[in-house]
Amino acid sequence: MFRIAIIGAGNVAWHLASNLEKEGHQITEVYSRNLANAKALARTLWNAKPTNSLDFSHSQASIFLVCVSDNALQEVIEQIALPEEVIIAHTSGTHSLEILERANAYIGVFYPLQTFTKDKEVNFKNVPICLEANEAEVLEVLIELAESISSQVYEISTPQRQVLHLSAVFACNFTNFLFTISKEILERNEMPFDLLQNLIQETVQKAFVLSPENAQTGPAKRGDTSIVEKHLTLLESYPVEWKVLYELFTQQIRAYYQNIT
Repeated sequence: MFRIAIIGAGNVAWHLASNLEKEGHQITEVYSRNLANAKALARTLWNAKPTNSLDFSHSQASIFLVCVSDNALQEVIEQIALPEEVIIAHTSGTHSLEILERANAYIGVFYPLQTFTKDKEVNFKNVPICLEANEAEVLEVLIELAESISSQVYEISTPQRQVLHLSAVFACNFTNFLFTISKEILERNEMPFDLLQNLIQETVQKAFVLSPENAQTGPAKRGDTSIVEKHLTLLESYPVEWKVLYELFTQQIRAYYQNIT
């Protein structure tokens, strides 16, 4: 069992704190610049102290998990005061390990690869946790911590993690925005987004069974220009950016499959 302070009170912090406590770890403090946010998260935990101070010099925690936004990470590290002989690890997919060096502690990365929303439960056992540390002993501690909540634990370097995060933006963030466009098109025409549920699920399953490049279908892949032109005509009634996206994806799909055939 580890004593852990959670720095941040956003989506990642909520999920990490609850899952760590569920596995027997003690959350000693929850920090947020907005004390109300720290209190809201602390109320869901057994005995965590909410705080809006970064002075942790008297904390009983041995591990500090920094779960703040990428934009806020540098400022937090510059201001945080820690006890001696503790580990501080950030959960960022993009920042390097070295950004933590000025914290005057053992440093690491504890990056859970998942999209988190406070009110949507996630099975943490299936969440890949990507680790990095400045010393072998620190890595061993982080591995023990990660394996207590997940069955998928990986040691990944900063350059690998940054590329992984880039890949995740394509696979998750951009894809979800396309779902948003699809939903709005349907709703403008009095149809529910649920009509696409089975199609979306089958698409994701095929991507892993066949691999994405072998699972591609549709008019762009087939070279069906008449259907593409009809779709572009329909898109005249929608924001012009959606038509630009459709044209761009069509061009990219055509070019990709022309190059591999």
